[in-house]
Amino acid sequence: MAIITVRVDFNLLVSEDYHTELQDSFERAFGLNGFGAVVVTNIPNFKHIQKTVLHNMYKLSKEPQEVLDKLTQPNKDSLYEVGWHTKKMNAAFGKSSNRFVSFFSRYPHNTIVFPQDPEFEKENCNIWPSTIENFQEYMLKLNECLVPPILGLLKYLDKYLASNIKNYQKDKFVKSFSSTYQNANRLITYTPLDEFELQGEDQYNWDNWHTDFGLFATALHPIYLTKSGEIFDLGSTCLSVRDRYGKEHELNFAEDEFAITTSDAMFIESAGYIPATPHTVKIKKEMPRDLYRCQAVSFFEPNLDYKMDIPTKESFREIIERDPMKYDHRGVDDFKQGMIYKEFIDELLQFLYK
Repeated sequence: MAIITVRVDFNLLVSEDYHTELQDSFERAFGLNGFGAVVVTNIPNFKHIQKTVLHNMYKLSKEPQEVLDKLTQPNKDSLYEVGWHTKKMNAAFGKSSNRFVSFFSRYPHNTIVFPQDPEFEKENCNIWPSTIENFQEYMLKLNECLVPPILGLLKYLDKYLASNIKNYQKDKFVKSFSSTYQNANRLITYTPLDEFELQGEDQYNWDNWHTDFGLFATALHPIYLTKSGEIFDLGSTCLSVRDRYGKEHELNFAEDEFAITTSDAMFIESAGYIPATPHTVKIKKEMPRDLYRCQAVSFFEPNLDYKMDIPTKESFREIIERDPMKYDHRGVDDFKQGMIYKEFIDELLQFLYK
């Protein structure tokens, strides 16, 4: 059977009612034989929000360095992301990239939720630009579009896992994350590839194959700009995913849609029945290499004090065997049952930035 992109209607996803037709879509998108992503359609007023957020990020990336310096993480030794960010990021198989700059913020709380350490919470408060009009306002509007469909997915996730796991805890995901979560936002401006001395396939790659941390991740359709700041219609997202058997697909969707993929914490919390989706950003060989690419992604996560759980009580190695790809793009090689999410993230951040 051919694996194709799964599309679901925003209004069905945010409904409190259970829609049987969405259960099949969920499994075709995220199950062990799935595509690895779902595209959300018919989102109210989304295209205007998407364009405003991405243009704001481009404007921010062109601000003077003294402005950007004021938007950086106050703890210079921290691996936790907040505000303006330029660190190189590592990926699986010894790869790394520094072909982008980023801006991080969190929703719905203004900081990381970890009441055990008030100073840690304080140093991770959102730092909003004051030089870009409506920057914070449109980030709020964006999250109000992204989060409700993810919350709507939780009941379909529970239904899927209950059919695969004996004695599955009823409504585990709904009870755990419906009101206790954070959505970590990352805005990205990718630098034109022709400004780097790259050889072979790397000359077409803005990023490397990787999986995201968290439960779900979202991605907006990007915008492209010339070096003089004019919009360029490339006609592609330049976003590729690998399905559950490693076959590569270009993930195409419109400017008024967004994509949801699955991430590392989901792999663990689902006992491997919902693998993380490897993805990358790259251009085709015939495409121009002198463009900026602006993108918005987010990571739907547990709060940092959430106690993680493999619901089958199997070992990490056992659930890796369940994944057709053996979780081969992972950033961690171990997991201890009952560790809090902060411990899990600390290890992933060490991999990502060290």
